[in-house]
Amino acid sequence: MQTLFKFVVCGLLSSFLFPPFFILPLGFVAFPIFFFLITDQKFLRKTKFFKFLCGLFYGLALNFIALIWIKEPFLIYKETSELFILSYLLVLYCSLYYGFCTLILSFIKNNFSKLMLIPVLFVLCEILRESIGYGFPWITYSLVYSSNIFTINFIYYLGTYGLSFFIILVFLIPTNIILILFNKKNYLLKIYFVTSLLIIVAFSSLVINRINFSKENKNNLYEILLVQLNSSLLDRNKNLSQQNTMEEITKIIQMNKSDLLVFSENDFPYIVESLNQLKFLQDMMHEDQTIIIGATKKDNSKYFNTLFSIQKNNILEFDKIKLVPFGEFLPFRKYLNFFNIIVGQNDYSIGEKNRHILISNNISILPIICYEIIFFNDLINKENFESNLLVNITNDSWFGELSGPYQHFYITRKRAVEFNKTLIRVSNNGISAIIDELGNIISHIPLNEKRTLAKNINKPENLFNLTYFHNLIFIFLFFISLGALIINLKNNE
Repeated sequence: MQTLFKFVVCGLLSSFLFPPFFILPLGFVAFPIFFFLITDQKFLRKTKFFKFLCGLFYGLALNFIALIWIKEPFLIYKETSELFILSYLLVLYCSLYYGFCTLILSFIKNNFSKLMLIPVLFVLCEILRESIGYGFPWITYSLVYSSNIFTINFIYYLGTYGLSFFIILVFLIPTNIILILFNKKNYLLKIYFVTSLLIIVAFSSLVINRINFSKENKNNLYEILLVQLNSSLLDRNKNLSQQNTMEEITKIIQMNKSDLLVFSENDFPYIVESLNQLKFLQDMMHEDQTIIIGATKKDNSKYFNTLFSIQKNNILEFDKIKLVPFGEFLPFRKYLNFFNIIVGQNDYSIGEKNRHILISNNISILPIICYEIIFFNDLINKENFESNLLVNITNDSWFGELSGPYQHFYITRKRAVEFNKTLIRVSNNGISAIIDELGNIISHIPLNEKRTLAKNINKPENLFNLTYFHNLIFIFLFFISLGALIINLKNNE
């Protein structure tokens, strides 16, 4: 039990690396502790099942804090509040992967091989969490570096998984130093240490160069208006509330001449069954103006979570592709119909349109609805690679007021840097923001404020990014794993 408790403490320390805490020095404590726990003789003498439990308890402690907001969607409606305990099944699921990490590491006898494999296995956990089933790549260690401009820009070169590996590598540097002090004749440890430092210095230099020499286009100013209505989820289906919301939206449109007006996910208060329902908005718009607004669309008895791009003479749409299981649709509805109280009788359908919309002034956007932003591998493609802007509309009131909205915001901030694009984010209740390609928060509206915010931005010119090269991390992980296994076979300790 004492060993399990130590893994719990280690998991708790790790949880405070993530938003909204960002206590980064704890990483230099948590990961060395983790390493010395899995190399401790008491741990090694335990059964394989106990070793699995150690990783599981580490994951439970980490995810219980990091995902403390996960119960919030159940607490919004009285009918579902008693079912909030079901949300912790996701915490358990995400924690299982760490159990397999410690189990796999228990088969490795060489401590240096374990040092090499810890970041590999942790990143592999993240890859599997994204790939298995519907995926949930919410908590990745790359999120730890999203708190400031210098650290967040590593993701431009490394990608999400590469940055996760890099961060864990950095946190394990003290472990490497301690091992060298007690194994001065082990040249492999010294080579690994020097190589790690060279990697850190090399990418730090690239990041400094990117930040210092980023060119800003002073011409082609483009005015954007963010609209944060901060309306209550409980009132959304009430007729009076719908009417008031619609009046508020029309008033904002009539009073503003911004080039781009962005509302949040499902801000349009009525179900859209025909584009003619949006024509009255076109009538009050100015020339060369674009309105982006989210709505529920009904098409041939199917429902879609849709982003509408409305111009004076044209309406384009994008239907959400990555839907929230047990939120926007019920998997295996035939067998899980007792979940109807949470999900409702109707499922949203998966969109099929390309993630690319051309708006006024020869500017194109890459539309992203709500938590689609966490699925970085599914967002960018050949058709939208050169989009000028990322536009993420969302409704974070589902996430409560604890860590959820902040984590969602910082995930979004990462994506701006990773894709090298200015990002426009509008959430119904916040945090809404304009973030440039370096991750600078140009302007924002805080959580739970009802406001509009107008800001001039420079039309993005440099749209090149390295996303196609980020997949090289899989080859890198393979060779690191291969090297660690060879060393383990030849140098059992």
